[in-house]
Amino acid sequence: MKKSNKYEMLYRKNYDSGRVIIDIALEDYIEFFHEWDNSVFKKRDLHSELALFLDLCSEDIPLRKKLEIVFSLNTSEINKEKEELIHISYRNYYNSLKRLEDRKTKRFVRNSMILLFISLILLSAYGLLIDTRVDTFLSRVLLESLLIGGWVFTWEAVHVLFIDIIEPFHRRREIERFLEATLIFKYLSK
Repeated sequence: MKKSNKYEMLYRKNYDSGRVIIDIALEDYIEFFHEWDNSVFKKRDLHSELALFLDLCSEDIPLRKKLEIVFSLNTSEINKEKEELIHISYRNYYNSLKRLEDRKTKRFVRNSMILLFISLILLSAYGLLIDTRVDTFLSRVLLESLLIGGWVFTWEAVHVLFIDIIEPFHRRREIERFLEATLIFKYLSK
């Protein structure tokens, strides 16, 4: 079975919107938040196990599919204020993750540019010194070191810029999908 069809067996689909539904059962609103977070309710952090569960679900579902997250609460009490606080906390959590991935991407680009600059210096020094007469073993080692070091720094710059940067870009797309997700609350009467 193709991987793209596996998620269809695990997750429901909202046929009106075309979104893939991730179902989450909660006893009460407070289960959404991290249990050790004692901050004001509006600024509380997403429960770590819930965040891990959402990430695992996201890995199953292709990135091109939009998400709908349905919180089924085992309570008959409907509290729109707490629902709004969950929406705010959810958005704050994923916006902070997005900022972290943006910083990581910028750091990769900056490090790659530094490595490329160092490689240009080493290769330029090699180019300037190649025509000089090389008499000693030490001067030949130094000259070859400049050439090898220049190419090593060039490869590392290319590796960071075109290979290592793929993971933060992929993670950023996942986070953006979470930010675009629709949050829905369902209430189960006791």
